[in-house]
Amino acid sequence: MHKKGFSFRIASDSSKEKVFAEIYYCNEQWAEISQEEKEPIVIFFSPSNAKNWEFPLEEALEVLENAKKSLLNK
Repeated sequence: MHKKGFSFRIASDSSKEKVFAEIYYCNEQWAEISQEEKEPIVIFFSPSNAKNWEFPLEEALEVLENAKKSLLNK
């Protein structure tokens, strides 16, 4: 999925029980969706070269929803 610089991938890590979705904007991690709790949770990361991220709300929600659907269908 590539929407205006966004991409995501399903990943695994030996420190986590379940796979998770890493969401990137211009190759920098923006968020992660985790399944470690009863409900999926989203973790947001700060950009390395700016104070904060700013995106149109609908675009950000669409990216999160696509990553969530991909993660939960694994």
